[in-house]
Amino acid sequence: MSGRFNVLLLGAGPINFGTTEGPWNHSKRLEQKLGSRLNVVGLVDLNVERANSVLTIKRADANVKHGYEHTKVFKSIKAAGQGLKGDDVPHLAILGFQANSRGSTLPKHDNELELLRYFPKVGLFIEKPISDVEDFKDVEEVGRRLKENGNVTSVGYMLRYLKVDLLYLAHRKLIEENNLTVMHTQASYLFAYDFAAKDFYGYWSKSREPGRELADGCYHCDLTRYLTPPVLLDSIHTNTVEHTDPAGKLSILRFDEQNLVKPEDRIPRITSSTWRYENGATGSLLHAVCLHEGDYDCELMILADGWKFRLVDPYGTSPRLYVRKPGTTEEVRTIFTDDDCYLSEIEAIIDVIDGKSDRSVILSPYEDAIKTYEFTWAIRLAGEKAFAARGGLGGKK
Repeated sequence: MSGRFNVLLLGAGPINFGTTEGPWNHSKRLEQKLGSRLNVVGLVDLNVERANSVLTIKRADANVKHGYEHTKVFKSIKAAGQGLKGDDVPHLAILGFQANSRGSTLPKHDNELELLRYFPKVGLFIEKPISDVEDFKDVEEVGRRLKENGNVTSVGYMLRYLKVDLLYLAHRKLIEENNLTVMHTQASYLFAYDFAAKDFYGYWSKSREPGRELADGCYHCDLTRYLTPPVLLDSIHTNTVEHTDPAGKLSILRFDEQNLVKPEDRIPRITSSTWRYENGATGSLLHAVCLHEGDYDCELMILADGWKFRLVDPYGTSPRLYVRKPGTTEEVRTIFTDDDCYLSEIEAIIDVIDGKSDRSVILSPYEDAIKTYEFTWAIRLAGEKAFAARGGLGGKK
């Protein structure tokens, strides 16, 4: 494909247009990848004022305004489908709405399928988590229809695109050549909760967003799946520290959780989960809402016979990989500078749509992301089951 590349953006919020609270900004990566080819044909958002506001900012920037000069604002996918015809039909749609808008066959919860009704061959870049429904068969049906229709799909598990992962895979090849296997994985995601102040209502509510295990921990769960044997879902055990526990009191919480979120809808402060892999190895995830300053403290450790791999700060622009090999007691550190995995995932799907690459360059297709979705739901449900077993909100068994 040559010439202008048409993009339809779903959502005028921070996922597509950036925020000071994180690295997400799909419009920025589209600009970097496509340059003068970028043609954002439509922006869908119920908040028309917000949509026009972000477009005003883009059009004021001489470096990128060409991509937004003819962007039309729509309040719904249906309106976009009726308003974008002929040369304006999108090649790619970026699904940046909340998870409760997608991943289902139910009306108003079926962004992917609604897009297919109006733009049958559109490529889909879908933010994670891919849904919020517990009915996995419904999510799988969406995946089946996308595959049957032949759509190019990619899910935003950007950590798979880190250069550090490619180095690890090289080490994994060495391990396999020496007949070694993964023995244990340990992932931790520590969140500075003052970072999620009053503007982040959804963060604190399990009904507004599908829980922190699915929204935050899913990245580490997905990366773990990418680098290890399959997880045995029936082996998952989860314990949580809840807001009702003495250990769950947060001393600097500025969000009015008491009045804004129902007790049964509040998120765990700590989620500690363990499981087994098909090869007999063990794994664990620690998700904690506990830090004060900064934003995230994240790490993934993988152990094999004689080997230790430790990936630190995968969300940053300079992730670090520490490797201890047989024959030494020291860890060797490798720093990967300017490693923008958010750009890499956008580059991959555009290259496939352009016909420059085959689909293998997309490291997180929809059908595989379903497995991560089921994994993270299993962690959440195991935690809720354990909480109920020890008395739940009432505190009595």
